Amino acid sequence: MKSYPVRAALLCSLLLLWSSFVQAVRPQPPTGKVLLLSDIHFDPLADEAIVPDLVNHDISGWETILASSESFKKGVYPTRGKSDTNYTLFHSAMSAAAHQEPFDFVIVSGDYLRHNFVNAFANERQPQGEFPEFATKTALFVLETIQTTFNVPVYFALGNEDSACNDYGVAPGGMFLKALAGSLRVLADNPEAAADFSAGGFYDLPHPTLLNVEIIVLNSILWSPLYFNCQSDGSDPGSAEIKWLSAKLYQAKSSARKVILVMHIPPGLDAYKCSKDAKSKSTTSFWRDAYLSQFAGLMQSYGDIVQIALAGHTHMDDFRILTTSEPSRSVAFRITPSISPLFGNNPAFSVLHYSPSTGEISDTTQYHLDLGGSPATVQWTFEYRFPSVYGYNALTPSNFEALAVSIRNDPTVRQTFSGYYAASAPSPLSTNGWPFYSCAQTLFTASDYSSCIESQEAVSCKTDK
Repeated sequence: MKSYPVRAALLCSLLLLWSSFVQAVRPQPPTGKVLLLSDIHFDPLADEAIVPDLVNHDISGWETILASSESFKKGVYPTRGKSDTNYTLFHSAMSAAAHQEPFDFVIVSGDYLRHNFVNAFANERQPQGEFPEFATKTALFVLETIQTTFNVPVYFALGNEDSACNDYGVAPGGMFLKALAGSLRVLADNPEAAADFSAGGFYDLPHPTLLNVEIIVLNSILWSPLYFNCQSDGSDPGSAEIKWLSAKLYQAKSSARKVILVMHIPPGLDAYKCSKDAKSKSTTSFWRDAYLSQFAGLMQSYGDIVQIALAGHTHMDDFRILTTSEPSRSVAFRITPSISPLFGNNPAFSVLHYSPSTGEISDTTQYHLDLGGSPATVQWTFEYRFPSVYGYNALTPSNFEALAVSIRNDPTVRQTFSGYYAASAPSPLSTNGWPFYSCAQTLFTASDYSSCIESQEAVSCKTDK
């Protein structure tokens, strides 16, 4: 009779072990995956020996020409803080990202072309009259390479360097936009979206896997104080775009649909320039005040249907939160770091994870290429996962807002964020100028931002004493 308790205990132990085994092998809920790329800044002029061949051939022959470059054969990467993306880096970034497949789709938040492209082309003693065609070919090569590499829907936003005339120059309805529209595969079956992109560089398409979600790709270059119309016709396409966005948001909300916003330049203040102008206490806004005000008004009405906004431009791993009077309508901006290492950062890309049923965004995983080590050991590696580092299991405005508060008030969290800000390269947040970057995460007007800087600098000085 005494054996029964023993048998019962043994049975319970076996059941517990089996339960643990089942939990261990039970498949986790599936997640969708999105590749986020930004600020590639591909430089076809990096090896001057092959420039004439690139000028004289269409993009079907570019891969062969670029692969013949001595720097590519030797695996020479650009110097961090000195150069944009050469073919070695572009090729390795595409290969590294492809190793993280499968993806449901890809989002590229602008700037396919190198900085100072016009002057660099002239320095190669190439006729300036040939620059528009060469810039267009370069952009098409980048687009086609990405689309071919991943063979899933790719949603491209327009960056300020993506121009056939000059930085921040856009020709609405011009040949550059029309050429890109003809190359974007996601536009092939949507004439309305193709027409919108050809006219102004913005478009709206259905989410490729979620029935009740749309992807709205904006051309925020049109809202920049630096924007100019290459055609000099005096029109204001930025105003037309904000009206278009208002109509799209109204239609989405009326149909009970969510949206993902994609753009290159995020709203708010340029923390980098503001920190450089600290002595004069001047501020630099990414958008014109009128457009920021109108956009903020739209989010006040429609922010509750925005799942996330995705941007680039700063080259850094960052975020912003546009708060509204109604917390449910606040909008989180995820800023994807750049492939180009020109601003002293390491090249990086992100993989975003979302629920295939609800669309809720649960995670981002970061990968980077440390250019600060030995050339023989340079390779793409995993950097971090958002939930593991910061403790939040969803990329929501409330979680980003809480993180911003922690960065501002907790030196330990600030140090962690600083370490990843430039993709594990030396970070400007590690200096006393960190308030310029922290305040930009939550404050979007010059007056509010300046007040935050003064407040945080006073706290920092008091703490230092």
